[in-house]
Amino acid sequence: MKDMKSEIQQRYLCEQRDKEFLELYHPTLDAMMEQGMPLSKARRAAVEFTIANGHPHYHVDLERAYRCVCRLLNADDKKACNARTYRNIDEMGLPKRRLRQQMYYEIAEHVSRLLKRGMSVESALAHVLNHCRASRFFISPATALTKICTYSRTRAMR
Repeated sequence: MKDMKSEIQQRYLCEQRDKEFLELYHPTLDAMMEQGMPLSKARRAAVEFTIANGHPHYHVDLERAYRCVCRLLNADDKKACNARTYRNIDEMGLPKRRLRQQMYYEIAEHVSRLLKRGMSVESALAHVLNHCRASRFFISPATALTKICTYSRTRAMR
């Protein structure tokens, strides 16, 4: 039963992310079309611009984020003891395709700053997920294009 609940919540969070993405994407696409770009080039450019320049919420399940962030924070503690782990994305050298890992590293950095202020891990994580904004959308351009194509068809029919 818990698996079904988490799957439904994950689907809801993905829908929220897609909705937030599209709210930023469509004005960007309209602006690029006004500049005289062909639709195919404007669509790709608008997707890449929105992904890189959007500041969405973190659309992540609290339980999953808690597990991932605790693992990363424990790795930071081991790093202080000279164990072979990584402190941040730059040290790790993650490929760009590992967007989910980059997102969890970014969340962990926010949480670690709040921990230094005296908050608990649970309350810091809840604060980050509810109030902080991500540096970008953590989806690939290919995934974003599949999301907008279904919405583009319904938008063209209006």
